[in-house]
Amino acid sequence: MKPHRDQFFKVPVKKVKTAAGEIDLPIFYYDYSYAHFLFWADYDRVVPKLEGTFFAPCRFFNGRAGVLLNFFEYRDSAIGPYNEVGLSILCHARSMKRPGPFLTQLMKDATKWTMGAYVIDLPVTTEIAHAGGREIWSYPKFVTGITADLKGKRFRGIVDDPDLHEPMVTLEGRMGLPGPGIRLSKASFISHTTHKGRPLRTLTDVDARFKVNLGFSGRLRVNERSRHVMAGNIMDMGLADRKPFLALHCEKARMILHGGTALA
Repeated sequence: MKPHRDQFFKVPVKKVKTAAGEIDLPIFYYDYSYAHFLFWADYDRVVPKLEGTFFAPCRFFNGRAGVLLNFFEYRDSAIGPYNEVGLSILCHARSMKRPGPFLTQLMKDATKWTMGAYVIDLPVTTEIAHAGGREIWSYPKFVTGITADLKGKRFRGIVDDPDLHEPMVTLEGRMGLPGPGIRLSKASFISHTTHKGRPLRTLTDVDARFKVNLGFSGRLRVNERSRHVMAGNIMDMGLADRKPFLALHCEKARMILHGGTALA
């Protein structure tokens, strides 16, 4: 079906100027695949990454923090094809007295979440994606080479170091045991940033049948030669050489990335 005839994409669009050219907002993604990996991290090692923000890390049932590493292969989008990787911390507004429980929210419509993912690194492969992300949402983007290869239960993801021009972060292996089946998601993600000094909450509408797997065979590898901030963030949170606890993945999806909403 043509995008202009598809009811999923029947939302108002406005033009936004960026340093790399004009884009339509919200941004439409017509065909892409993704693999989201959830890691457990020591809570106290994650807290410093959100200091000075409106948000605090979620404390899960095991007393630990949850960190997401998300790989995307955007094959067809309104700003062209590109790849992206997000490193983010599952968090909630500091003012919330009873923000949880959290883990089950990952399987629900994101409009019902009390949490979100505060993005601390967001490499991309094109200049237009870089400019739009930084200027509209203040996503911490940088341009580099990215591999995001999902084939069935096999996955291979690489983020290159933009200075060394060699792999900086690598995650490769097979998905673990099947989780709670295949799910249909209609509003499946909330991300957070701090934009112009104010906390921003951004909804991403996703139409996908995704699978859930418990565990992953590969470990998260970090190039010890790298001095990049993303490598440092992974090392600081103690995630190097760790395996993910959970994987959510889909080989064919579509998405609408909305403009963010400033929080009071």
